[in-house]
Amino acid sequence: MSYTTDEEAVLNYFFTNLDKPVFLARNFHPEVWALMQARYSRSSKGMRESFLELLHEDEENFQQLSTFIKGSKAGAQMDHAINKAITFMDKWVLGYGHASVAEGAIVGIGIEGVSILATKIIEDNRLASYIEKSTRYVSFGRDSFLIPAALKESSYGGEVERYIDELFQSYKDFHDPVLAYVKKVVPLQEGMNEKAWERSCGARRFDAIRYLLPTCTKTSLGWTLNARQLAHAISKMLSYPLEEAREIGEMIRAEGKKVLPSLLKYAEKNEYFSGTEQKMRITAEIYQQPRSTDAVVLVEASSDADNRLIASILYRYSSIPYDDLKEHVKQLTVSEKREILDEYTKKRGTFDSLLREFEHVTVTFDVLMDYGAFRDIQRHRICTMTHQLLDSSNGYDIPDDILKASLDVRSTYVKLMEKGEILHKKLSAIDPYAAQYILPLAYKKRTLITMNLREAFHFIKIRSTPQGHISYRSIAKQMFDLLRERHPLITACFICEMKDDELGRLAQETKYEERAGKL
Repeated sequence: MSYTTDEEAVLNYFFTNLDKPVFLARNFHPEVWALMQARYSRSSKGMRESFLELLHEDEENFQQLSTFIKGSKAGAQMDHAINKAITFMDKWVLGYGHASVAEGAIVGIGIEGVSILATKIIEDNRLASYIEKSTRYVSFGRDSFLIPAALKESSYGGEVERYIDELFQSYKDFHDPVLAYVKKVVPLQEGMNEKAWERSCGARRFDAIRYLLPTCTKTSLGWTLNARQLAHAISKMLSYPLEEAREIGEMIRAEGKKVLPSLLKYAEKNEYFSGTEQKMRITAEIYQQPRSTDAVVLVEASSDADNRLIASILYRYSSIPYDDLKEHVKQLTVSEKREILDEYTKKRGTFDSLLREFEHVTVTFDVLMDYGAFRDIQRHRICTMTHQLLDSSNGYDIPDDILKASLDVRSTYVKLMEKGEILHKKLSAIDPYAAQYILPLAYKKRTLITMNLREAFHFIKIRSTPQGHISYRSIAKQMFDLLRERHPLITACFICEMKDDELGRLAQETKYEERAGKL
């Protein structure tokens, strides 16, 4: 197709080429891009032709736009095109329930000065990407925390503020003794880069003292997602019992409408979300029973996983029904099944995941972990996770570097944890959601995690590496051991880098932890 000089200038500004079948869009307002992508379903024309057609509906605006582009002052005349896109979507797309159009608009959001607790609510959305301030590389100050009005204005308000001050003061006081202990047990070796060693020791120190940080600690994150997921996330936040979550939802909606005025039009509080949360929490209270203390429990796993997986693999390369393949697989010997799995996985490289047929088999774990580990594990959004509230009755963890740094460090740590449990129980009677704010990351919570075997492979491999935090490494190792016991044939190709003796040392530390409260 031939274009005028003005049309070429406009198209070159918004697309990477004029005539190739593959091109990238650039310099688009997100709602205009969403419209252009959606027009593929309603028009036989290409996107570039449709875009020009939209602009030519107002010839004066088109000429001004091309003039600005050729004069390197593009952007000032996009308002008219944007308004046309919004009008089109509101009338023809959103009005008829085609919310999928919003998936074409991608936005980036910066969220600063929010609590760690609130970030876990924000990040409980699967189709998005998050980068959050790291407790491993960044030191947190005692002036950086949020105490909600529900706690500050309660009869325990003064006690809450004093406890938070104590946690942050101890976090600061532990910097030097814990770092000194780390350097003692991991000394600088001949030929080792001293700066790299210092960074490594500093990171390990932060991994230990982060257990003192309360969930009210302020943090920051970057969030990338599409407009449809954002509208859903806003509705969830506006419907959540925690006041901070609702406030963040309101702020995101207000700022989001500046960029996505039509696509966030129906992002409102959802009575289904809020009403169900309230009713089911009341209902579940009657089922409170003594709690298991096992860190990882495999609660659901298929008894026929080998046959299901191998049948799924063969299905891809066959033309017969799955049920027939599965019946055939049942007749194979263990050796024959192993040969099929070996052929299917042996060419996998170091950075390759398993192929998708592993997704046809799922497992479910009930995991009891410290909140710091939970912050990392929640990032695995391929999983389906159901979270309980952070609760002091589940106990707390003591990292090895705190346990062994010095008697003063250990004693102070235990006293702070015991004080947190007592205060949390008082606050829970007022507001169990807000009471979570005062608990340090050392305290444990439960999460039900369902994942397919492909994700299980990825999770165990990435979370068991020596560079990782010992807390989630131990979870990955226990998951691997449970799966290997249940599915030895399948897990023969799994990779777990945490060794049995490391888990043994952790188990000994846990026994100490159980009696730490008696110090």
